Amino acid sequence: MNILIITPRIPYPPFRGDKLKIYNIAKLLSLNNSVTILTFLRNNNQKKDLVNIQKHGIKVETVKLSLLGSILNAIFDVFGRLPFQAAFYKSSRMKIKVREIIKRENSDVVYYHLIRSAQYLYTNDSESKPLNVIDFTDAVSLYLKRFADVEKNPLKKYFINVEQKRIESYEKIAEKFHSLFICSEVDKDFLKDRGINANVNILPNGIDTEYFNSDGLPFEKDRIIFTGNMPYYANYDAAVYFAKEIFPLVLKTIPGAKFYIVGQKPPKKIKQLKSHNIFVTGFVKDIKAEYLMSAVNVAPMRFGAGTLNKVLESIALGVPVVATSMAVGGLPKELNKYIFVSDDPENFASKIIEIIQNPDLRAKLMEEGKQVIKDMLSWKKVVADFEQYLSEEISKLKSN
Repeated sequence: MNILIITPRIPYPPFRGDKLKIYNIAKLLSLNNSVTILTFLRNNNQKKDLVNIQKHGIKVETVKLSLLGSILNAIFDVFGRLPFQAAFYKSSRMKIKVREIIKRENSDVVYYHLIRSAQYLYTNDSESKPLNVIDFTDAVSLYLKRFADVEKNPLKKYFINVEQKRIESYEKIAEKFHSLFICSEVDKDFLKDRGINANVNILPNGIDTEYFNSDGLPFEKDRIIFTGNMPYYANYDAAVYFAKEIFPLVLKTIPGAKFYIVGQKPPKKIKQLKSHNIFVTGFVKDIKAEYLMSAVNVAPMRFGAGTLNKVLESIALGVPVVATSMAVGGLPKELNKYIFVSDDPENFASKIIEIIQNPDLRAKLMEEGKQVIKDMLSWKKVVADFEQYLSEEISKLKSN
């Protein structure tokens, strides 16, 4: 198959989130198919990242869009209807480039990554139409609804509500695509309940099970870890919430406990949490080592959508997870038995204490969890299933 992937950000380095997903999908699809990635280039410094994608045999083409240009796009759209996150990536040159590549490469599949790429949907009245699929990943309207529910600042809350209304209206665009992909049943059901009449399929977040693999290495018995891209507000909020509301309860029973906040670009308020018990590492090259040094991983998310890599990665490594129901609602039900869930600060703390004081829990429970992750959510399996679906749908399209 000739596959064109349209994604707003260069999927390298593939540390977290949307970059991690599209990097793995493109890399594995390129083993049996011709894959082209079309994305935006902010500045010439990013060109080195393109080389790291091209070494997998993936063709990469770019359209220049400066940060200033994106900001101006969003400002000009204040009185428009386009969601700000879509306006941020608005480009007439991108529309032209999409059309050019599809015609030149005779694309069988055009995979639009994230809702902000939907504006570049290519339709052609000719007989040779590509299979247009869009991957929302998360139900963005659900994320914004939950975000607004916990936001206390009136001005921020107002803008979140404005964006939520725009997104709710814009999500109907999914009906123009052959298929809509979402990463969890919770997000899928939410969109369906909202009346999105699209062909919705699950494309879960996967795990590099070759990298996230361990053989019971020693760990620090009192070490608690939280990981994530720290400018992402759901992570920022969760880290502060844990440090102020839950961790002090842990310290009452285990005064030597240490809380590590691991993730790139921690905001000032996160850095200010530092103490003799709280450590803020910033970016780390080897996230696997950080997990494996820890007795327990926490995901005290109070809002969000989709599925969390931090939970999947931890289970894959055999590191126990304590999480809120919000953090694990989008995960496959088969993983529930390997996660300790609580939405109450005192109960959340007690589960952490139980794990730290009973290291056998790690050995007995998590070994089984590691195998379940490997069987269900390795990137190889996720992408193989996705590739088969695309191939079958192309066959149907051509036979009609």
